[in-house]
Amino acid sequence: MIVTGEISPGQRLIETELAPRLNVSRNTLRESYRLLSRDGLVTHLHNRGVFVNRPGLPEIIDAFHVRRTIETQALIESHADHPATRRMQKAAEDGLQASKIPDWQAVGTADVEFHGAVVALADSPILDSLYAALSAQLRLMFDVLGNPEYVHMKFIDRNVDIARMV
Repeated sequence: MIVTGEISPGQRLIETELAPRLNVSRNTLRESYRLLSRDGLVTHLHNRGVFVNRPGLPEIIDAFHVRRTIETQALIESHADHPATRRMQKAAEDGLQASKIPDWQAVGTADVEFHGAVVALADSPILDSLYAALSAQLRLMFDVLGNPEYVHMKFIDRNVDIARMV
């Protein structure tokens, strides 16, 4: 719900509302909050509740720096017949098509898939896991940045070019 934008940055997560909606116990929901907190998606404020994080510019810059560092090495060491290259090509094409509608949520989803495929070129379950957590944070950051067209438009053609070059 956080990743899809159904719950916004800064929004309070209320156990008594979410537990029945998700058909889980409050204990299960608390454990989920703990895991989401570990992944940097929510913050628990004592006596105030649990809130969806609202990352600032330094966190946004850092997240993109981490992603670029991981992906650059994965691309350098990649080979054209790796199965992830087909995922990259499909995701890049999906993003391009979604931009023509325009459906910026779908563009964002395609972008996350594209970058996940780039990381998959490294054949590292550890990096895949790190990227899964990072991509959730990035989706949250896209919401904070606002104007999804501005955020995503410049990367659509770049993703297509990268997929083509690999």
